[in-house]
Amino acid sequence: MNIYDIAKEAGVSPATVSRVLNNHRNVKEETRNKILEVIKGKNYSPNMVARNLSVGISRNIAFMVPDIENPFFSKILHGISDKAMDNDYNVFMFGTAENTQREHKILDSLKIEMIKGLIIIPVSECDQETALRLEEFEAQGVPVVLIDRDIRNGRFDGVFSEDAEGAAGAVECLIQEGHRKIAIITGPSTSRPGHERLKGYKKALENHGIPVNKDYIICGNFMEEDSYKAMMKLLDMDDPPTAVFSSNNMTTLGCLRCLKERRLKLGRDISVVGFDDIKELEYTDTHLTAVTRPVYEMGCEAMRILERRFQDGEEMMGEKLIIQRNLVKTGLIKRGSEKHKEFQEEKQDE
Repeated sequence: MNIYDIAKEAGVSPATVSRVLNNHRNVKEETRNKILEVIKGKNYSPNMVARNLSVGISRNIAFMVPDIENPFFSKILHGISDKAMDNDYNVFMFGTAENTQREHKILDSLKIEMIKGLIIIPVSECDQETALRLEEFEAQGVPVVLIDRDIRNGRFDGVFSEDAEGAAGAVECLIQEGHRKIAIITGPSTSRPGHERLKGYKKALENHGIPVNKDYIICGNFMEEDSYKAMMKLLDMDDPPTAVFSSNNMTTLGCLRCLKERRLKLGRDISVVGFDDIKELEYTDTHLTAVTRPVYEMGCEAMRILERRFQDGEEMMGEKLIIQRNLVKTGLIKRGSEKHKEFQEEKQDE
């Protein structure tokens, strides 16, 4: 038997079983006796992996990401790994493929592995199954740190960016170049970056008295293929936008693929500003204006928070008194893709 079998038979949570096995005092005597009776009847003996997990001997850190092919997450991993190496921790990355069921499965498998902490970019902020699993990790003394994406109503530490502000700045840049017909290819509304960047887009339009055209708001799910199709749809409209705000790097790649097929040139035929820079474009003739943020440093900070949690140990019987929610600022690098030939000619005529 494992602690999950015991918990089911005793009618308690796995976290409660873990507390009893580790002699935590914050368990009712009646509940403790019930669990011990089940353990005695089943001749349960904790295996060393589970025991090491409980007492924090492990040096392993799990890092879960929605898309292992996205370079943004690789750069976060770089920051996490560098800080982890300073303290001799091992980092293992798991990809959830933007699928909550797969996320649940990985979290369930991690319960029997020997990990000391978990850093996760959750698929959806609304998924209660993931939230419950993360709470169980915390209850068992395995700290959880969120990065980039949040869990609604969760009490987890995290590192996030100023998504709404960054998006508003990108759209503001397009408006200053003369654009009024500005579209957005959004991420999923169930993620913090998805709804916050849409919020920033709308705010910038509102500040300049530009009505929000619902037809110009299309979801690309932060995926290249979906965003490619979204861009095709925008270009095929009877009244297409003159500019597009792309909500993340994979969205931008989908947009650029579509523009290449249509033989449209940035800064001449259409304007695009993306959220998150794409380093590889430095080696091409594509000069993308992009919202930037310290991605590597976000990974470093997530690992620093985890390390502080390790140092705090299990004070207050696992009750966390201070939740760290760190925000990093965004910037904007202009490279010319925010411009449009039509508006440049208008300025020259003036």
